[in-house]
Amino acid sequence: MSVLSVLGAVLLVLLKGIGILLLVVLILAVVLLFCPFCADVQWENDVLTIRAGALGLTLPVFQYPAPEKPKKKKKKKPAGQEADKKPRPETPPRKKARLTLNILCTILRGAGRLTRAIIGSLRITKIDVVLGVRGEDPAEAARSYGRLNAWLYPALGFLDRFVYLDFEQLRLLPDFGSAQPTVQDRVSFRVSAQAYAIVFTAVRVLYEFWREKVLDVFL
Repeated sequence: MSVLSVLGAVLLVLLKGIGILLLVVLILAVVLLFCPFCADVQWENDVLTIRAGALGLTLPVFQYPAPEKPKKKKKKKPAGQEADKKPRPETPPRKKARLTLNILCTILRGAGRLTRAIIGSLRITKIDVVLGVRGEDPAEAARSYGRLNAWLYPALGFLDRFVYLDFEQLRLLPDFGSAQPTVQDRVSFRVSAQAYAIVFTAVRVLYEFWREKVLDVFL
């Protein structure tokens, strides 16, 4: 075999490997675009917990109040080991493009498109709400219960026109307990969205920003 044939065979193998790698990356990108991402939000016993993940599998990412962490001892640096900092040469500030009315309209139009795409792709499911309505006395608790029902259900009907809502339980209970509440408050729900609509809209908005030279204002 000649040297050229060996190099050609090696090059062919490398190209096949690169092609397979690109195909795997493309498949993973498509799966991620159409994969539903989700976040579970729960508030119970005055603790807010947020878990995030995909395909229904979530991991804890945030908790408030945060659990106490053990304090780490700070190591003292021995004197005389601090490095001398050399002054950096000053660079002249870059001139940015001016904000014109056309650029401002383009920013507002792109922000509106992106907001509609995000809201349209959101799905709020597994909503479980149990709240006790309390007052200083039973009469005040009853009035608070009536006022809460008066504005809550119209507000949920308005939100349902824009965001998909799926309730498992919604209970507002008048709590006439004085010393100890008789109703344990609990709120939990899952927020999910597929990334493809948001990504496609973001790409369109960025292209329009580049075409109208909006990015020059910020860069």
